[in-house]
Amino acid sequence: MDEEHKQSKFSSNSPQCQYYVMRKKRLCRMTVRPGRQYCGEHEPQPRTEDGKDDKRIPCPNDPKHTCYASKLEKHLSICNARQQQQPEYIIPNINDATEPEEFPRIPLSKIPLETILKVIDKVNALYDSHLKDKILTFPEQPIHTTVLDEFNEPGRTESSLRHLRQASQLLHIVENEQLCKPNTCHLSYYAWWAWCQGTDSNVLLVDRASLRHKRDNKLRDTREHGNQSTGLDSVEKSSDKSSNVQRIRADLAHLALERVPAASACNALVGLAKHLCGVATDYALRCITSPGAAGAVRGAVLATCCHHRCQRAACLASQPLAEVGVDAEEFNVLLGIVSWATCGDGRSRERRARGDGGDRGAGAAGGDRGARNLILSQVQREEIGKRAKILLDWGRASYLKECGFDARLVYYVPSTVSLENVCIVAKKCS
Repeated sequence: MDEEHKQSKFSSNSPQCQYYVMRKKRLCRMTVRPGRQYCGEHEPQPRTEDGKDDKRIPCPNDPKHTCYASKLEKHLSICNARQQQQPEYIIPNINDATEPEEFPRIPLSKIPLETILKVIDKVNALYDSHLKDKILTFPEQPIHTTVLDEFNEPGRTESSLRHLRQASQLLHIVENEQLCKPNTCHLSYYAWWAWCQGTDSNVLLVDRASLRHKRDNKLRDTREHGNQSTGLDSVEKSSDKSSNVQRIRADLAHLALERVPAASACNALVGLAKHLCGVATDYALRCITSPGAAGAVRGAVLATCCHHRCQRAACLASQPLAEVGVDAEEFNVLLGIVSWATCGDGRSRERRARGDGGDRGAGAAGGDRGARNLILSQVQREEIGKRAKILLDWGRASYLKECGFDARLVYYVPSTVSLENVCIVAKKCS
């Protein structure tokens, strides 16, 4: 048996798979059948009825998981990733880029040094002229009553407390902007606890992937009947006819918001999200500014993150930045240097654990080690990365202004709580 199939301290009767996942430095967390040591994904190669090895192959529906070749036909009939009839609010690529990407993105390590230096100079110049001293800091507020009980639970880790501090501040911002009015559909779990219990307002939760929906259990426990996730691409059916919480599974790139029952039933729509990752922010903004939904949308508070996962063709900041002199090639460089804001000193987890200082300041430009000849300190890289991220959010806010919103950027928590501490606050102009 190879190195990855290490035996654990658990007995063979343990219901947990005994496969050791080297990348995660732990055992696989899948359960196993009685008498088995491994889950179906990690079971050593079995044999078919005719005595031949039965190999596991990538699933044609989703290569992220595998199945036995001999059972492929049966697997395809029950696979959760199989094509299913889509609800009417799913319209393929309705919020995605309309034109294909003409300028493929390449790693910083393959970009000429002079190009990177040019982009850095442009980032600094644009930040100084458009954003310096113009981003307000939302004052720190007491922990919002909506999350106070969770915050005070004993045993909470610091990571969990940071999450709740951020959620608390975002709730205060929504209230400060007077966006929590009656008969409003809020796109947020915490909104139900804060403003929607026993009201004519709705809560719509949008997930891209199937989740465990532990939050749904908390909502269900507060009512005689509650929502239960079906795990399907459809609106959940609740046994409680008065339920005002709905969860759908949908990629924001394909979501026609005005067609979702929870949204169409209300007079107003308000978007609220914490750390909406990469291009998902752009999809969300297209979603709420689409012709069908824009008339009902009153505002949005979106905390952004992971700007390196944006795509130039789909990013709403590409056009505003092009108007101030950032061309397609420079934009892709911008998407590379944003990671400098949060990548630390550029060392891997293994090197940090070993205490290997390495060549920290002499060219480790983020995790992908681009610009090897670029001598920048860690502090300089972080500052340039932060400015690049803020420029992308400035471009998104500029797009919202073109759509009739009063939009601005706000530091909603200190950087000690989260390095991703900027949110877009937008309110429909009256």
